[in-house]
Amino acid sequence: MEKINRNEPCPCGSGKKYKKCCGVHDAISITGVLLNEIDELQKQFLHFAYYHYGHDIIEDFEILEASMEIENDQEREFYELIHAIWFSLFEGLDDGETIVSKFISAEAGKIKRPKLKQILKSWTYARTVAGIVLAVDDNLLTIQDGFTSERLESINLNETYEVKEGAFFVGILLPFEQKYVFFPSPLELPDLKPDLAISYIEDSSMDADYDSPQEYLTDFFMDVVSELPMVGGLLEVDEMDWPAPIYKEVANLFKEKLEEQIPPPILDTGVILWHQFCQKRQKRIQNPTIYVAALHYLLSTFAPIEQVTQKELGKQYGVSPRSISTITSELEKELKDEIGELIRIIYTEDPISVQVPPQVIEFPKKEDSQSAKTAETISSVTPLQNVSDKPVKKTNGRKVSRRDEERARNLIYDAMQSDGKQRYKLAEEALKLNPNCADAYVILAEKTKSLEEAILLYEKGIQAGERELGKEFFMENKGYFWGLIETRPFMRAKLHYAEALSLFGKVDKAAKQYEELLELNPMDNQGVRYSLFVAYMDLEDFDKAHMLLDLYEETSAQQLYNKLLLELVKNGYTARAGMLLKGAKKENKYVIPYLTGKKRLPAYPPDFYGVGDENEAIVYADMHLHLWKKMDGLVEWLKGK
Repeated sequence: MEKINRNEPCPCGSGKKYKKCCGVHDAISITGVLLNEIDELQKQFLHFAYYHYGHDIIEDFEILEASMEIENDQEREFYELIHAIWFSLFEGLDDGETIVSKFISAEAGKIKRPKLKQILKSWTYARTVAGIVLAVDDNLLTIQDGFTSERLESINLNETYEVKEGAFFVGILLPFEQKYVFFPSPLELPDLKPDLAISYIEDSSMDADYDSPQEYLTDFFMDVVSELPMVGGLLEVDEMDWPAPIYKEVANLFKEKLEEQIPPPILDTGVILWHQFCQKRQKRIQNPTIYVAALHYLLSTFAPIEQVTQKELGKQYGVSPRSISTITSELEKELKDEIGELIRIIYTEDPISVQVPPQVIEFPKKEDSQSAKTAETISSVTPLQNVSDKPVKKTNGRKVSRRDEERARNLIYDAMQSDGKQRYKLAEEALKLNPNCADAYVILAEKTKSLEEAILLYEKGIQAGERELGKEFFMENKGYFWGLIETRPFMRAKLHYAEALSLFGKVDKAAKQYEELLELNPMDNQGVRYSLFVAYMDLEDFDKAHMLLDLYEETSAQQLYNKLLLELVKNGYTARAGMLLKGAKKENKYVIPYLTGKKRLPAYPPDFYGVGDENEAIVYADMHLHLWKKMDGLVEWLKGK
């Protein structure tokens, strides 16, 4: 059959040019054939990726999965597919090439149709997109890029998947002549306001120190996909029924102050507790900030967030520690039942945060045994009993009147709010009233002239705490110690003792103390796991360090930079290390300059820090810098990233 020139008259006899008559239908037919072939080519590409680079894909997904909350197998399969496509198109392998470039090299020569071969080669220009669906015409979508407002036409190959006009979406686009093809279908979020979604991505981009939100979206596409469904999903304070506007003002201020510091579910927990308090008591409130600080302190006593002192919160919020103490006592009294129920849930069902481990390492008991090199067994956390229903029995045999015990406790509280000689004088007076006052020994250890003297006082504090609580108490309550207020002086003394041992060079003995603290309180409100990780790394017990990180899965800067450090120590500068670095920098961009020496650490660490801020970076570097300095070539590697 003779080929018809597009500008010649159409052979059908219509009098029109061929390109404007029957040629149109032929072009549509060719487009349909190409789309079918592209659909098959996408499937072939995924098969190639899994067959040749499945290990790299799976390993990278395991890193990503640790920071995601995947509820079931169906959800996992969804994320695995999206991740495999994204990884194969955008992530570099150890040799710097992408899987898609290797696929093109292997398969382009086998394709006979020139146009299809050209389209395949353009896949190296794949892009991510976040925006709005402006119009839907069968499988052709007109979309608007949320960052640039650019209008694009893209084809959805999955005809069974319906997309609504006006909906927000994210997706991956492959070039297709003058248009694009989604790979896979666009990921639609019709209930999410587009402006809110775009602002969230742009804010995340700025927090991660990216110049372009588009570049951030490409690098952190999987994070964005997993996080966007939760955007705007927090409890709405304005929709709750408040007895008076001032109570709603406290709730809003609480969310404003803490939304960057604690996970959303725990933030909601604080709002709910405050709402329940307001239903029971309608107080006259003159300074809402005091109530926010007290609510923050109350949450830190039982929820899986950083433990803070009233003195630290007093500085942070600009209120007196005593006022925080007073309001906290009122909150505890009115919310006793609610808090007790929350503690039981946290320790047994773990609905609030994935950071709470459902199991703990059963650490070896003998310091010198060979088995101390690895964690031998895993044991379940003892379920928290209802403390209010079952009184905790103490059998210490001491003879201190309740009056003296209370007076000693008040003196210690005053000492904690004081400085200099007065601080130590109050601690000594407390000891005279109650020899089992562990906090007094901790305070007196501050004024010693040598580390050895401090260690002895901390040890006396531990012994005092043991006498105060009694052996039976330890046996009955091991596994949820921090949830019982009376244990905290002992826990503080033991932690200080461990830290002093570490500074004194007895890292193995310090590690044993840290392990015992975690056995008593697997929730780890004191942040013991961070010091224990450093101890394991100092001891070159990398297996235990790895197991500890797996046990306490979280997305904190400590966790992410420690995962990176462990990968570098064990395997060197791998592609996996590059992925871990990206995630760590996203969580806190200020850490790297301190690790490389570009910035010097201040003489004294900060009193408090926020998630992702420079104070957090200083705290991390202060603990870990000596470990990072052992890495040869670190600065050069980071420059390349």
